[in-house]
Amino acid sequence: MFTIIGADGKEYGPVSADQIREWLAQNRLNLTMQIRRDGETAWHRLGDLPEFAPPAATTLPLPPPLPTESAPAATPLDSSAGVAADPTPPTPAAPATPPPPEPLVFTGEWQEYFKIWIVNVLLTVVTLGLYAAWAKVRKRRYFYANTSLFGHTFEYLADPVKILKGNLIVAALFLLLAFSQTVSPILYLGLALAFAVAVPWFLVRAFAFNARNTAWRGLRFGFGGTYGEAIKVFFFWALLVPFTLGLIIPYMAWKQKSFIVDRHSFGTSPFSFAGTAEGFYKIYGVAVLFFLPIIGLYFSLIGMVIAATVKAGAKTKSPPPIDPSAMGMIGLLFLIAVPLALIGTFYFRSRMFNYLWNHTEIAGHRFAASMRARDLFLLQLVNAIVTALTLGLLHPWAAIRTAKFQLESVLVLPAGNIDAFVAGSEPPVGAVGDAASDFFDFDIGFGL
Repeated sequence: MFTIIGADGKEYGPVSADQIREWLAQNRLNLTMQIRRDGETAWHRLGDLPEFAPPAATTLPLPPPLPTESAPAATPLDSSAGVAADPTPPTPAAPATPPPPEPLVFTGEWQEYFKIWIVNVLLTVVTLGLYAAWAKVRKRRYFYANTSLFGHTFEYLADPVKILKGNLIVAALFLLLAFSQTVSPILYLGLALAFAVAVPWFLVRAFAFNARNTAWRGLRFGFGGTYGEAIKVFFFWALLVPFTLGLIIPYMAWKQKSFIVDRHSFGTSPFSFAGTAEGFYKIYGVAVLFFLPIIGLYFSLIGMVIAATVKAGAKTKSPPPIDPSAMGMIGLLFLIAVPLALIGTFYFRSRMFNYLWNHTEIAGHRFAASMRARDLFLLQLVNAIVTALTLGLLHPWAAIRTAKFQLESVLVLPAGNIDAFVAGSEPPVGAVGDAASDFFDFDIGFGL
């Protein structure tokens, strides 16, 4: 048996010689990697051990010379043999046809999910929220198991106990923060600041937890972001929002999305995000135009109240009356502003969804998203109406429709053989996620 140092610098073992030969044949190891026999302390190059050394080159005997009486072979430039050269050039090989786009397929049924959802709700209520961790695992396992790509479904492998741990930690911090208000304002401000600084750390742990517990074709995803990176994009950039009158928000969103995508991986293959800050500013800028009537409505109301107050002066202590004609204009502006704000909301959500997927790739494999704002609006409108009319009982129906709509809005554009890509993304030994037993590995957030 042997111990080997992989490409990531970690030690893997004990590993058999046959397994190492198999990885060598698959080009997942190279002969310069360090290896050690079990029971020994010295490290060697993999190619220096006789078990794995490449076969020595052998010299093959040269073929016998042609008889002198034989006529030389005719070539296109040799006319002595009396054979005319073929003027037809060889036909170039046709370029390889790229693989067709592959959709994400969702096969979940709301009747099946309803049974899971109603049990989750009842047990969460009965246990005063403690069952929420198991409810989340059951829900995600159902949705993942019904999501397939290239005929293979996804897996959710999380331990509910670690989700419960995260829930309890977050709940305890919120209770401590709320209790500190009754003790001392200074204590509250100190704890609030500490909590804000800790949020990026919680986010990193949550991203890592969810990635390592998501698998496809037996290979897990990963997240390699650090707290130092997260505190920059989620804390320090946020501090600049009031000083820039919000103009830095699109740039901050771009930095955050880039951090999240670029630090994720599938096995050993990292994702990459090619979006730009200019692209984010364009989407945010168009969305803001739809909200201008709402902004105008807000300042109009403030202006009317100030004008009425100044007109009334100090003659009366009762609230000043507002001009009825002005109220009519406000009502008309409200009827215009609210629909435009809804349009702007769904425009922003759909365009941002498309932009993120269309600029994400992994090992040359790209994604294409084509979600339309009006389709998203109609989906959410029908979901809201049906859920309200049934007093929430058809929430599973709405959830299944939403998942199907979102997943089937994305196509995978493979750059080549997907089987070779998956094999090349496997780590040298075992599965990724050996750190899943880390004490600080937990999920955050509640909900069913």
